[in-house]
Amino acid sequence: MADIELKRLKASEVVLKASRLARLVGHTELTEFLGFERSGYPTDGSAGTWIGRAGRWADKEKNTFYTVSIAKVEGHVESARQAIDALRGGGNYSGDMLIPASRDHDSRILQSSSNLGTWIGICGQVVATVYNMVNEIYHELLFSELQASLFADTQEKVDGSLAAASGTALEKIERISDRLRDGDPESVSQALTTCRRLIDSSADYVFPARDELYKIGDEVDLKVGPQQVLNRLQAHTHACGASKSRRDRLRRTLSDLYARCSAGTHAEVTIDEARFIFLQTYIALGEILTLSAPEGGDS
Repeated sequence: MADIELKRLKASEVVLKASRLARLVGHTELTEFLGFERSGYPTDGSAGTWIGRAGRWADKEKNTFYTVSIAKVEGHVESARQAIDALRGGGNYSGDMLIPASRDHDSRILQSSSNLGTWIGICGQVVATVYNMVNEIYHELLFSELQASLFADTQEKVDGSLAAASGTALEKIERISDRLRDGDPESVSQALTTCRRLIDSSADYVFPARDELYKIGDEVDLKVGPQQVLNRLQAHTHACGASKSRRDRLRRTLSDLYARCSAGTHAEVTIDEARFIFLQTYIALGEILTLSAPEGGDS
C-alpha cells in the first residue's frame, strides 16, 4: 500500500506485486482482475465489470473498450509523450501550406494529448482499483489477527476455568466438536446434553446449592437449591459485582441455551444450530467463570 501511496511503482509493477499478494491470500476477485491486466482483456466483453473499474471503456454503448495489457498501456503513454515532445517545437511552414500545415500540426498535438490522457487515466484507474482491493484485504487480515489474538487470550482463561468447573464433561468437548464439524447427525443430541451438563457443573462449581434464599438487593429473593441451576449462576454474577445490565444479559442467554439443550428439543435442532449453541455455551460460561473481583457499576 505504501508503494502506491508514495507512487514508488509504475502501474505494471503495482499489478505484478499485487498478483503475489492475491496468490498468497487466495483472493479470487483480485486474482481475476490482475490476470486481465497482465495478459489483456477478452474481446467479447465478458469482463465488463473489470473493464469499467479499470476505466477501459472507449464507448460503452457501442461495447468498445481498450483490451491491451497494462504493460502495453504504459507503452502507449510513453509513445504519446514522445509524440507531443516531437511536435512541441512546431514546424517550418511557409507559403500556401502555412495555414493547413499549422492546423494539421495542432490537430496532431491535440490527438496525442487526448491519447495520453486516456492511457494515463487507465493506469491511474487500475492502480486505484488495486489499492481499494488491497486496502480491503489489509483490514480483513488486521481484524482477523486482532480477533484471533483476542480469542486466544480469552480461550486460555476460559479453558482453565471450565476444566476446573466441569471435570469430565469438558473432556468430551473436542470429540463432539469434531463430530459436529463433520456433520454427524447423532452428535447433535450429545452436543446439547454436554452443553447442559457444562452449565450444571459450572453452577455447582461457582455457587453450590444452598437451602436459604439468596437476596439480590431489593429486587428479588432467589431459590438456590440443587434444581435452581440458572438462579445459582445469577447469584454468582451478583456476588461478583457484575452490573445489572450484564447480569440480565447473561441470565437471558443462559436461560435460552438451557431451554434449547433440553432433551425434548433435540430433534428440532439442526447440526448448524447445534454448532452455534455449543459455541455460545462456551462463551457464556467462560464469561461467568472468569468473573472475580467486583466491577463496580449498577448492582
